[in-house]
Amino acid sequence: MSATRVPYPTARPIYEAAARWRDAALLDDRSLFSDGPGSTLADGEALIRDFVESPDTGSGTFMAKLRSQLASSPTSAVQLAAEILYVHLLIASPEAVTGQKKRAIVREILETRDGTAPLPDDLGLTLDSGLVRAGTAYGTYRWKLFAFLVEAFVALKRLPLDVRRRVLESPDELVALLDTLDDSEGGQIQKFALEHLLLPDVFPPNTSRSARQAIVSIWGTDDDGAPEALQVARISRRLAEDAGAPDSFVDLWRAPYLWQWSAPTDAFERAGAWFRWFSDRVELDTEERKYKLEAAAEIQDVRSALLGGEEWLVGLKRLVRRTNLVNYRAAEDLVTWAEAAPDDAARTLRALWTLDRDGALDGFAASLPPDVLDQRGSRLSVSSFLRMAVDAEAEPVWRSRYVADFIKVTGYYRPAAHAPDSEVFDAFLGLLDLVTEIAARHGVELRDRLDAQGLLWATLTMEPTESWSDEERNAVAEWRKTGKGTPPAGAQHVAPALEPASAELSADVSLDELAASLYLEAGFVETIRDLVLDRRQVIFTGNPGTGKTYVARRLAAWIAGDPDRVHLVQLHPSYSYEDFVEGYRPSADGGFTLRGGPLRTVAERAAADPDHTYVLLVDELNRGNVARVFGELYFLLEYREDSVRLMYSGEEFSLPKNLLLIGTMNSADRSIALLDSALRRRFSFVDFDPVTGPVAQVLPGYLAARHPRLQWVADAIVRANSLVDDPLAAIGPSHFLREDLDDRLVERIWAYDVLPTLREHLYGRPDVLARLSLDALRPVAAYLGTDQADDDGAA
Repeated sequence: MSATRVPYPTARPIYEAAARWRDAALLDDRSLFSDGPGSTLADGEALIRDFVESPDTGSGTFMAKLRSQLASSPTSAVQLAAEILYVHLLIASPEAVTGQKKRAIVREILETRDGTAPLPDDLGLTLDSGLVRAGTAYGTYRWKLFAFLVEAFVALKRLPLDVRRRVLESPDELVALLDTLDDSEGGQIQKFALEHLLLPDVFPPNTSRSARQAIVSIWGTDDDGAPEALQVARISRRLAEDAGAPDSFVDLWRAPYLWQWSAPTDAFERAGAWFRWFSDRVELDTEERKYKLEAAAEIQDVRSALLGGEEWLVGLKRLVRRTNLVNYRAAEDLVTWAEAAPDDAARTLRALWTLDRDGALDGFAASLPPDVLDQRGSRLSVSSFLRMAVDAEAEPVWRSRYVADFIKVTGYYRPAAHAPDSEVFDAFLGLLDLVTEIAARHGVELRDRLDAQGLLWATLTMEPTESWSDEERNAVAEWRKTGKGTPPAGAQHVAPALEPASAELSADVSLDELAASLYLEAGFVETIRDLVLDRRQVIFTGNPGTGKTYVARRLAAWIAGDPDRVHLVQLHPSYSYEDFVEGYRPSADGGFTLRGGPLRTVAERAAADPDHTYVLLVDELNRGNVARVFGELYFLLEYREDSVRLMYSGEEFSLPKNLLLIGTMNSADRSIALLDSALRRRFSFVDFDPVTGPVAQVLPGYLAARHPRLQWVADAIVRANSLVDDPLAAIGPSHFLREDLDDRLVERIWAYDVLPTLREHLYGRPDVLARLSLDALRPVAAYLGTDQADDDGAA
């Protein structure tokens, strides 16, 4: 073990695969997948020729383009491309890319050519794991990460074998070689990943440049001008030595390190505020701590009896059957087995109580019969409960329900589904350490992990008491379900549901989290993201109230990674080229000054900052004369690599590749049908259909999460849209996405926002309008809408 090698069982196959690739492909000319001939310099140079030096800037996904680019490549080069993609995918945790998706990516390339060696089963299963939580840039710039790996492969293979071997063993020489390659547009991610995969005992598993810079700024002391990568490596080793465990892994994303070099996320800050609120309403010593320590003492008695050869089964049965720390079904499962096979149970419990923690938990799981505690939730709740006999204050009991709930509201790391119990429990202990730290930042001092577990349990599961106001009850329920909102302070209300927190605008937020915050299906959001990144120009169409602009702004900020790199402009009938691109404007001295418009301004910013993505949002695109507004820039929308001479300044101008355009159009405006074919050809169009598409699920999802008593409103709108039977007049969800929504507000919105628009669309159809009053719709909706209680189920 070392300060930088991830010690978990799920990480070991990753390091073994990386070592196999190093030995077979980098030091030898063998295929990673077949161990036969392959991975030659000639194969790598073919990929340089066919992919790196022949970029495909047209439409299509990365995989579709790669297949096309490899169409004329030798079969051995196609094999190498698949194996390099495999290495690229090794680092990402399944939260970013599932193992199934990783395997599909590799096989998609292999299946384009007969004669390629298939992905071996053992290497394929390795892809179910990962080492880092890759951000959006990992997927956004996959073409660049792949290109960097190809160039690194060729750079290494061009070295004589003895030099190549030395470089792969020398941190300084490896960094020097990789620093000669182009790592722009996300390439740094792959460079940092490759450093760790090739020398895991030197370089930490860190693929973020900003994180490296922050770590160096806090702990760096080097004066020799060493590269940043080497400084971070030295810091990890030094922190391990300072902790008195030089051979132990230093996880800079856990306490006590994480919040020394980074600030807690908004989600954790909100959790800290709730810890403060609940700490004033629960007595940890008497309500949480005392009975757990008493239970630990009873477990110690059972343990002493078993290890001493005395009667232990009666005490075990009494203990697990009366505690609330273990699910009762799991307790009965354990007792039934112990009664039927007491000798086997004794051996299993003896190991649980005498081995080190990891060996004890995994040994317990391995020793059980297949039909006993076969679900991790039940098994680990039992084993962690019984392990409290060893050290309850450092290793408190784990339960799946509240841990999963807290991970959901904070975005904390979730171990891989196939991770062993020891790894899941270690992640839980790391979570408790962060709970202790964030609670302290909010004025709550916890003595140990047992206190942290008690406060966490109370905060996530404590039932409302009579002393809680309705506002407090609603705020607690809101945070537990969505992670939004902070404790009420006097008359202060919780944060509005649709106001994005700054953390949600960062690239660290996963696509699933973004989709959940928008109440949209992840697949729909993923499709939009892929279209935006592939075509670079996308238009959202839909009726007023379907959330086009809101989604566009949130998605743009997420893709850009910073809302400051997003610029919004709204077109109107008098908007012109001079307003949008550049033109002369009156100056204070009575003359005219040439000024750039928003497109030129944001394009220049993007060109000066190629390592980041910029987004220009053009709202109400079809309200302007689009051809007049864009002028000669229509050409650049299709040919990003070219330039044109601007009308007024006469300067050469181009649209940088890192500038994306998202437009919105109102489908109810008939002028959308008049868009010329040149515009349609240059944009992809995404329809925000409030009747049949994913947008139809936004309001039901929002009401279920925020206003479950008003779920009938969503049913009323479904009924109304069915009666209207006109996609251009369909009612969108945005009218009702209000934090302060209640029955009176619903009636006001319907009377003054919804019905006036419907009257305009349904002129001459009084029979339909008569059936669209809220009173007419409410009985149907009230019948359709029912409250459903949550079933906690087994732990």
